[in-house]
Amino acid sequence: MPLVLALLIAFATDSAVQVPHDSGLYYLTPQGLVRIEGRSVSVASSHKKLPMSGGLPVVGNQSRAEILGGHAAQIASSTPVFFYRVPAGEESTGAGNLVLVRLRVRGKHREFTISAEAEWNASTGIPLRSQVEFNAKQVESGVFRLEPADDLNDGQYGFYLFRGRDLPGFLYDFGVGDESSGDDKEK
Repeated sequence: MPLVLALLIAFATDSAVQVPHDSGLYYLTPQGLVRIEGRSVSVASSHKKLPMSGGLPVVGNQSRAEILGGHAAQIASSTPVFFYRVPAGEESTGAGNLVLVRLRVRGKHREFTISAEAEWNASTGIPLRSQVEFNAKQVESGVFRLEPADDLNDGQYGFYLFRGRDLPGFLYDFGVGDESSGDDKEK
């Protein structure tokens, strides 16, 4: 069945897919497009003291985006195809504000790092180890076809949408593979 699904999606022409006029993310299935509801993330910060080899403690901070639920409602194939319609007025940024991330499952919530800081070093933005490369192709004004660059491993994923400093980030979450295995914790 996964091979048949992959072939159907691979040969689906972008012009044959009718993306609804409502902005958001849609997953392409053999039956048509399924809307993935976005969710606002909560941001949690942690403060750590770690011992250094010289005996002095190293102080570090980390900020994580979190959402409730151990698993996404939408299950996708390892070769998913999505369509994203940008909100009205944001056509100039296109899919540039989206980042495909791998989520860590932590009990009854999922999370990913959005920034980290140590005494001598700081980084903002989602670390590369949490990001998953994807390809975006504009198929019409304000509509983009999104596909991971490589097959996805089993686990929890999401397209994270940064909405500025005044609004919480938004996550369109989905799972790949056997969701009951519990093997989707990021290593």
